[in-house]
Amino acid sequence: MASVECSIGDSISTLHPDIIQTQILTRLDGPTLASTASTSSYLQTLCYEQKLWREIATATWPCINDSRVVQAISSFPSGYRSFFADSYPFTEYTWESEKQDPPTTGLISAVDLYYSGELIYSKVQEMETENGKAGWFLSAPFRVDLLEEKESVQTQILYPGGDYEAWVRNMEESMELNWILIDPVKKRAANISSRKAVSAKRNWLTGDLEIRFSTVVAEAAGKKNAAEVAVVVSCGSAETWKEVDEEVGGEVHVRDVRLQLEDIEGKCLKGRDSLVILQGMLEGKRCCKDAGGGGRGKGRYEEYMAMKTHMREKKERREKAQDTICMIFGFSLFVLLWSFILLR
Repeated sequence: MASVECSIGDSISTLHPDIIQTQILTRLDGPTLASTASTSSYLQTLCYEQKLWREIATATWPCINDSRVVQAISSFPSGYRSFFADSYPFTEYTWESEKQDPPTTGLISAVDLYYSGELIYSKVQEMETENGKAGWFLSAPFRVDLLEEKESVQTQILYPGGDYEAWVRNMEESMELNWILIDPVKKRAANISSRKAVSAKRNWLTGDLEIRFSTVVAEAAGKKNAAEVAVVVSCGSAETWKEVDEEVGGEVHVRDVRLQLEDIEGKCLKGRDSLVILQGMLEGKRCCKDAGGGGRGKGRYEEYMAMKTHMREKKERREKAQDTICMIFGFSLFVLLWSFILLR
């Protein structure tokens, strides 16, 4: 193995380092650059150049050009290389229910939303979680809204009119989202989004199309409890509070982008429980499998939905049985009392 490394190093060292870095390494993506670094100590030195990883990271996630994110990444052990290693793969889907208190400082959300490969929305937002300043955050239902009420984002998305269901399928297939959560204190980051959408359904109350990006997590101890880290993107008519005309069509705007965590019964988790789960994702193991795709996320989401349906049906059967027992008991008691009255 040492002779192979020596051979590679000798042959590649004939090229000037500037040529390797500017003409060869700049053409590689993150995973390929990391693999190249492992081939020899000489290439490792060249591949660990901070500028290379900064360019790869900002090309992958444009939102991280924000000054707050740049400052946070500068404190990571290996800067942009550490940030990329944390954010590119999928995270381990477990959390420790008995874990210590959630982080006491604000987490940073860096979000990029794409349609057909084109960036249509990007934002960086801080979450204030300090007990002294926002204690209500930990006890209230957890929800992070990137858009203000009645605020919308203009896009180039058009609904042509006609086949609404076909357009819904196209939207689900065409939308991608990265939601990178950054902990500036512990110097960790994680992409908590499924990357590709897992479902797209119309909200019949607002008329908007809600596109869902979902990551299913399980409790580490026995994995009995499950929860969903969900990002919901609502798209609707350019005219506020007006539905997209299914016959005429029209311009489509993004009207809502929100992060929420739900338990298996569909109830929104509170801030403290949600932050424990998010912290588990930040600190958990990483898995590179399907990091550039979305099949894994959708598969887990469909399994999760089947589990929810099974649990709901089981609960309904149990409640129905309890109702039946109560009815029988009530009727028996009525008959007994009536018989007692007649005997008197």
